[in-house]
Amino acid sequence: MTNQWGSPLYTFDYDVFGTPLQDRPELFGHGFTLHVFRNSCTIRQMTTKEKVITALEKEKGSFVSGEALAAECGVSRNAIWKCVTELRGSGYPIRSLTKRGYMLENESDIISRAGICMRLPADQTDRLLVYEELDSTNKEAKRLLLAGGPVPHGTVIVAKRQTAGTGHGGKRFASPDGGIYLSLILYPEELPASGTPVTETISAAVRSVLERAFAVRLERMADSSLCLGQDKVCGILTEGLADLETGSYSCYIAGIGIWPRKLRGQEGPSVPKNELIAMLLAALQG
Repeated sequence: MTNQWGSPLYTFDYDVFGTPLQDRPELFGHGFTLHVFRNSCTIRQMTTKEKVITALEKEKGSFVSGEALAAECGVSRNAIWKCVTELRGSGYPIRSLTKRGYMLENESDIISRAGICMRLPADQTDRLLVYEELDSTNKEAKRLLLAGGPVPHGTVIVAKRQTAGTGHGGKRFASPDGGIYLSLILYPEELPASGTPVTETISAAVRSVLERAFAVRLERMADSSLCLGQDKVCGILTEGLADLETGSYSCYIAGIGIWPRKLRGQEGPSVPKNELIAMLLAALQG
């Protein structure tokens, strides 16, 4: 059985000794990712390509030998070369030099699950899904919820681009390459008790992260979008799934779209998208 990454899934609640898998941290960080779905655990084996980009991301700007990569990934050096070729085809600027190995250039700014996860605490990586393209991250969140399977609080769907992003009032939300588009699934019973509306809480958290990351001052608009001067730099759309009988919300889906290029000034800080997403998730999931 495979998942949306095309990787094998192994689903267990306990190991062979009866120990809950959540209590087996030594399994993870060695080519496996733990996904916790309320009453069970899923271990996803990382692909070789994911292992390679994770290793290169960790040493970004420095060379990593093909021999070291092969040993870490448990494959041949020829397999590493093939993975690097595929990664280059996906846009990753990877240099190679004889006797030195491979280097991910510092200017690399491609969203990847590996690049985000390496910046997150281990207990926050299990709920992250990253896609090259979606019609809409909010729509994908709804599809996950309506599929009937368990979807944990704090599940995040990230897309490099959207083909049918939607904003307030059903208006089209421009979602070209270069932006950050994500949706966060939240359950009311899991949220801290507060009289502040969910959208306002999310908007405040996003604003704080962006202002800190880019050393700017943003203005929050009536629809919770964020502006830098006259430019809209972030849109936020929160949708809810409600119980028709009680009228109460069973789940919130917070959609966030950010245009980093509008936030980066001529001399201001330039925060990589993977790092910015990790900062956002740490603020929103924490």
